[in-house]
Amino acid sequence: MRKMKKDVNTEKYGLVYEIHPEGPSDAKLVEIADLRIDNGGQDNILIEGENLDALNILKNDYSGRIDVICIDPPYNTGMNWLTYQDHEYMDNHDSYSHSKWLSFMNNRMKMAYSLLSENGVLFVNIDENEIGTLLLLCHQIFGEGNVDVLIWPKTDPKFDMNRKEKPIRDIKIVHEYIFVCFKNRETTKLNKILIPVQKDGEYIDAFSTVETILTGLGTTSSAKDEMEKMLGDRSKFQTPKPMRLFKELIRAASKQTSIVLDFFAGSGTTGHAVMDLNRDDNGERQFILINNKDNNICRQITYERIKKAINDEQYLASLKYFRTAY
Repeated sequence: MRKMKKDVNTEKYGLVYEIHPEGPSDAKLVEIADLRIDNGGQDNILIEGENLDALNILKNDYSGRIDVICIDPPYNTGMNWLTYQDHEYMDNHDSYSHSKWLSFMNNRMKMAYSLLSENGVLFVNIDENEIGTLLLLCHQIFGEGNVDVLIWPKTDPKFDMNRKEKPIRDIKIVHEYIFVCFKNRETTKLNKILIPVQKDGEYIDAFSTVETILTGLGTTSSAKDEMEKMLGDRSKFQTPKPMRLFKELIRAASKQTSIVLDFFAGSGTTGHAVMDLNRDDNGERQFILINNKDNNICRQITYERIKKAINDEQYLASLKYFRTAY
């Protein structure tokens, strides 16, 4: 009874979930020389492999050096999602789904924290399914005063012609969220995010400082248009993000010489955004992308998009391709 009282009295507000450990590995990086792209500019990195293993490797050389991390992690929705470490499928009928997802994210978010510079910022995209639990996790890792929430409208009711979203209980979900996690908010000053200003129904060449709702930075439909242009297929990802959105987030949190990391790289939007921003302001930012090898996504989608972007847009950028080996 005495022990029970002590446990109750010492229990703190926060998350309680089962930890699902992902053990350390002896992974190393092996460069695939045939996939190297040399077009001048900065040397960027694309890593094919389990992202926790890759992050563990990166911490040796990059701890405290990453200024910006942008991630769009799996959303723990009703669709099956794959834990990268043990290839165990889960869905929302799994009674431990929330616990497993939180443990999965916790392991990677803690690693992200250690990689950030003192003025570093992590941007995390999330939908309504885990917004509450992920917010508490961010508070635990970064501190409550170091976390903000932005709203990204993923559809445009007037102009978005993609009408495939299904209503949920008669409420159509038309926005997602972006958590802004500061390593040290007191010493970090964000730059302006630039958004087009509409006048008389037309976009004019002017910009304003964004508030908490990120309008004018593209939608899911425009992101799928980008996918079709770059990869010839708009259906590869269900919730792609437009390059303009990531570009402005990176602009807000980076210097011209910053290193930008994305360890859920998907189609490579973050890398594309970094190269485009560098061309805008003559920057020398570098990106590091990590993507898993399932369905050959890293080689056939992430790499091919970066390669096509460099060739088509003539970006001054180079790329080294690595795989994790054991």
